[in-house]
Amino acid sequence: MTKDKRNEGIFIPLMTPFSPIGELEYDKLEGMVEHHISQGVHGFYIGGSSSECFMMSILERQRVLKTVAHIVNNRVSLIAHVGAIALTDVRLLIDTAQNEGYQVISATPPFYYGFTPQEVTYYYQSILDYTDVPLLLYNIPGTTGVTFTHQTLLNLSAMDNVIGIKHTTHDMFFIERLRQLQPNSLIFHGEDSMLVNGLQMGASGGIGTTYNLMAAKYVAIFEAMKQGDTEKAMDLQHQVNRVTEVLLEAGLYQSVKFAMGELGIDYGQCREPFLPLSKSHKTRVMECLARSY
Repeated sequence: MTKDKRNEGIFIPLMTPFSPIGELEYDKLEGMVEHHISQGVHGFYIGGSSSECFMMSILERQRVLKTVAHIVNNRVSLIAHVGAIALTDVRLLIDTAQNEGYQVISATPPFYYGFTPQEVTYYYQSILDYTDVPLLLYNIPGTTGVTFTHQTLLNLSAMDNVIGIKHTTHDMFFIERLRQLQPNSLIFHGEDSMLVNGLQMGASGGIGTTYNLMAAKYVAIFEAMKQGDTEKAMDLQHQVNRVTEVLLEAGLYQSVKFAMGELGIDYGQCREPFLPLSKSHKTRVMECLARSY
């Protein structure tokens, strides 16, 4: 499949704003989306890990897909994450994404039950048989517990209408191999702390949780690499990594949402069983913001 340049670059895996009692606050999504569009992002990845999707009902996930599509209104590219354990749920999410005009769908492999490689392949083939919307594979073994061999990933990537992969591991070798063996593949690197490295090895762009907080800097990294200015890109990478280190120590999702609120963009809170940030962690994050903004 020919790579579409509109689907390259920095994509925000948009987080989901919840109230203190866990209700989804759809009205906050517009401010979040508009903020990122103003920072020059190339698109959004909706309903993925950063959205706490596996703590949301299918109806909630569908409504978020619809809401964001209406807000964006074709101004930037949209990728819908439709991954779930049950294919019946996946198909419901595909229906919504397709009806709302998402350019690409994406899916984690089915997890928890220890599905065989044959069952995982069947899962992806079933998605491809169900829709004509191009599919972006989603490899994130650290959270799904599903580890692919390089050959399995290459085989899946070669399936008709698979546009590429969101690859969230430190494995740069696979990015290089996929780019060499399947030069038209769309490759999103998902390790925020190594975006420069991923781009050097052939990634088409990046998708990462901390992009929600530092979108402009990640866009600048991408643009610097396009211009061949690796020194500038690495300097920016060091800047975002210093912030990321603090966020990880305090609790990534809670810290990003808290930090965005401190910067004037209401991101709501995380859904239970995530715990609120402690006072000491809030202080640490605020000190980090004061040094960085």
